[in-house]
Formats: sequence, C-alpha cells, structure tokens
Amino acid sequence: MKKFWLYGLFVLLVAALCVATFIYLHLRGQQHAIIERGTELALTRTQINEVTSVDVYYGTEDYIVVRGKTQTGEKLVAWFQGEQGEVEKMSRLIPEENVIEALTKQYPNFQLIHIIPAKQGKQKMWEVLFEDGDNSLNYYYIDMYTGKFLKVYRVPIAKGDF
Repeated sequence: MKKFWLYGLFVLLVAALCVATFIYLHLRGQQHAIIERGTELALTRTQINEVTSVDVYYGTEDYIVVRGKTQTGEKLVAWFQGEQGEVEKMSRLIPEENVIEALTKQYPNFQLIHIIPAKQGKQKMWEVLFEDGDNSLNYYYIDMYTGKFLKVYRVPIAKGDF
C-alpha cells in the first residue's frame, strides 16, 4: 500500500512539473513573439534601423513600445497598436535618467524594476515601477515632455513576496 501512495505522489509531482514547464515555455514563446513583432514593425514602418529594446505597456490600451536608433544615431521611441504606430524623437523628451535621479532623491531606498515609455490616448509618459523600501511597489507616471508628475499607484507587498 505504501508503494502505491509513493508511486501516486511521484506521478503527481511529475505531472505538476510538466504543467509548470509547459506554462513557462508558453509564456516565453509569447514574449519572444512580441519582441519579434515589435522589431519587425519598427524596422519596416519607422526610421529605426537598430532596435535597442522592446517592451509592452499595459494601460487602458496596450502598446508594443520599441526604442532604437536611426542610421545617423538619433534615438527614437515608437508605440505600436496593431498595425498603427507613432514615433517620437527621444531628444524631445525628458531623459529617463532624469526621472530616475529625481525619484532616487525622493526615495532613498529606491529599487528600479522597470521604466518604459507609456501612452494613454495622446498623453505620453514614463511609467516607472519601483520598490521604495517601505514594502510598497510604486507605479509613477511622469509626463515625457514636461517632467510633471501625473499620477501614482502604490501597492503594498507582504514580506517574502520578492
């Protein structure tokens, strides 16, 4: 009878491992597909000829966000939703380094998780996700043209989550 339970437990563990592996590979495949799609859109529909990063902004509308350079070295950012895209010169925007520096001054225990160019309708902003040292995740939204603070969402995290 003990062998039966041990074999059953072993089968359950193997099944759980297979399911976890399948989910992991599926999500990695989706991430890879987004990167490929963003790169393809940027290279074919913009002046970007060197892609430096591809992200996804999940807001009221989702965008594939591509950062890259032109042949002359000019930095651009592009937002794509389906086949439609919009491009902006990074030289017209508040540099992300300035945003990070300002938040580091405001939050001494600032730990950056990500910063991506975001877009809500016509409003372009930096989405900054960071941990502040007070067991909170913070989503800060900063206007990309003026550097003006737009909004913040704070999410408390329980110890041990990260």
